[in-house]
Amino acid sequence: MEGFPAITTPGDDESTGEGHLWILEHVEGLPLRFALRDDGRLVFGDETRRLDTGSAPPAIRPAIDAIQSAFDRDAFREAVADVSAVTFYGVATCQHRVEYDWGALPAFVGYDVHSTARDGLLTPDAADAIFDRLGLSPAPAVEREVRADAISPARYTFPESQWADSSAAGVRLADKHGWRGRLDNPDLPPERSASFADAETAARSLVSADHRTAFETGETVDRIRNRLAREHRVELSAAGVDPDTKTFRSAVARALQRA
Repeated sequence: MEGFPAITTPGDDESTGEGHLWILEHVEGLPLRFALRDDGRLVFGDETRRLDTGSAPPAIRPAIDAIQSAFDRDAFREAVADVSAVTFYGVATCQHRVEYDWGALPAFVGYDVHSTARDGLLTPDAADAIFDRLGLSPAPAVEREVRADAISPARYTFPESQWADSSAAGVRLADKHGWRGRLDNPDLPPERSASFADAETAARSLVSADHRTAFETGETVDRIRNRLAREHRVELSAAGVDPDTKTFRSAVARALQRA
C-alpha cells in the first residue's frame, strides 16, 4: 500500500491547485486506506501503520466490515492488470463534532485512488467513478470543475452536509494533477462531552431499544459494540472509556440482555 497523499491547508495567499477542481464534502472520521492483494485478501492501514482486521480499533471496524462485504473484487480485477498496484483512501466515519445521521452515513467514504501504473493519484472524476463501480461510497461532490483560482479560502461558504442537519465539517479540494487541499469549517460546535462514570454506566446509557432488537434478531455483541464505538467515539473518549476493552464489551453484553 502507498502512504496517504499530502493534503494542504491553503491560505488566501497560497495556491489552491491548478486548472479546475472538484470540491468534495469533508466527512469526519479516522483515515483509512486499503488495497487488494493478488490472493484476494484486502489489507488495511491508517495513516502510519498496517491494521490487522481482527484487532483494529472498534470505531474503525464498521468501515472495514463494510468494505469487505461490498468491494466488488471481480469488477476490480477486470478493470486493472495489477490489483496490488492500487491503493484506495478514505475515512472510516465516526463521531467527532458533527452529529451525522448514523443510519444513513456510510461507514466508509472514499476520497482518492493511487495507481503506481499511472504514477500517482487518479483524477477526482476517475476516483469517484471507481468507488461507485466497486460498490463503495465516494465522497459527495459539492461542485465539479471549479476554477482553482476562483477559490478564496478565507471567504469560502461551507455547504450543508449530505448526512447531517448542519454545515459540513469542511471540504476537500482536488485538482487533476495530484494536488489535494482541505478547508475546515471554523463554525463547528465543540466536541461532545459525557458524564459516564465507567464502562457499565456508558453501556447502560448508550445501548438502546434498537440495539436490543438487533441483538435479538442475530446481531453480535461485537458488532453492536463497534457501532457504539463509531457513533459515540468522542463521548467514550471524554469519559475515559476504552471500547476495545473486555470490560466495555461485557458491559454492552449485559446492557443488551436487560429487559
